Amino acid sequence: MESWTGEENEAIVAEYLDMLEQELAGQHFVKKRHNERVQSLTGRSRGSVEFKFQNASAALRDMHAPWVEGYKPARNYQASLSDAIEQALANRPTLTELMRQSVVNNAAHRIDVAWNVIDPPGELTFPAGGTARPLHTDFVMLEAANRSLGSSGELLILERERENLARVGRTDLASQVEQVSVTRGDGLGYDISSFAEDGRPRLIEVKTTRRGPAWPMLVSRNEVAVSRDLASNYVLARVFEFAKPSVGLFELRGAIEETCILEPETWRALPRGRQAA
Repeated sequence: MESWTGEENEAIVAEYLDMLEQELAGQHFVKKRHNERVQSLTGRSRGSVEFKFQNASAALRDMHAPWVEGYKPARNYQASLSDAIEQALANRPTLTELMRQSVVNNAAHRIDVAWNVIDPPGELTFPAGGTARPLHTDFVMLEAANRSLGSSGELLILERERENLARVGRTDLASQVEQVSVTRGDGLGYDISSFAEDGRPRLIEVKTTRRGPAWPMLVSRNEVAVSRDLASNYVLARVFEFAKPSVGLFELRGAIEETCILEPETWRALPRGRQAA
């Protein structure tokens, strides 16, 4: 199959970003209609257009930006597709503002939560060569800094741990479950001190997102080190789709470097001092 031309990329990107804008605005849209419009403009098959939409999701993920949740990111996309997306976003300030709002808005505490507990997603990779291509705004980092969202996710896990222990008759342990990020500070490398049914510690680091299960997490060097030292008791709890009626959850037990693919994002730096001429 021939590579998509610049004009074809512009057509696919326009329809894809229309869907993304509607999704972030909470509006209904019919994916089939957007596919049909691209077919009519390019002559490509329905399946080819669907896969290209998935390529667009992958390109946006590698830019650390929200993508249409209904299209699972598919790798090996053309660099020209990323270029087309960047150019289109530069002319869509309403969409970029919706992206920003989707990660920075305060989160209200959830009550009577229905949980969607899944196995950890597989087949996720970072960009080839390990280098992401963020937009001028890193939306992954922006959401990770949303203290309201992070705190709300921790409270959900706190309540869930207490309820699970009480359900199996361990009210003695349920009363000891603690949000240590608040009571002892946020330098411990985990947020919740809980217990398994048999009394073994469960030390839970909570990462919360409004996005889907494939949205990247930011973990600190300290969290990685603590998870290594306390691997037998350490749990990384990923709370996802926080704003949806059914909140998603998967758990990764053990050392983070064993349960996650890690990519360095930042370095702590100091000047070396005067360099020899």
